[in-house]
Amino acid sequence: MKVLLLVLLAGAALTLLLTYLSKLFFPKKSEEQEKASEPSEECCGAHEVCETDLLNKMSEEIIYYEDEELDVYRNFEENDYNDDQIDEFREVLYSLKEKEIEPWLKSLELRHINLPSTIKSEVVFMLVK
Repeated sequence: MKVLLLVLLAGAALTLLLTYLSKLFFPKKSEEQEKASEPSEECCGAHEVCETDLLNKMSEEIIYYEDEELDVYRNFEENDYNDDQIDEFREVLYSLKEKEIEPWLKSLELRHINLPSTIKSEVVFMLVK
């Protein structure tokens, strides 16, 4: 009986010691760190896209993808395009390689060119797959 009691006490002491050591060497994240790791409120839910946007915002260089003709649509609203204009965006989009899509979007943003709403949905579909 004494042996069983000593084993239980030793087990409890060992558990307390391990708990103390784990808190000492592996502290929990602070609330600020946890909030920083969560997606921002502006995030659309497609985290890969949002994270890429954050990285792309660091670069302010405008790169053209043989799409200089799209500069005429500077400051258009996304619903102001007619079918022929939308097809111009679509032609450029489908000529791009997959890795060029995100930089192209950044280039359009820097040039103040809004994508037509129908093209936005196509781009999201292409990036998510």
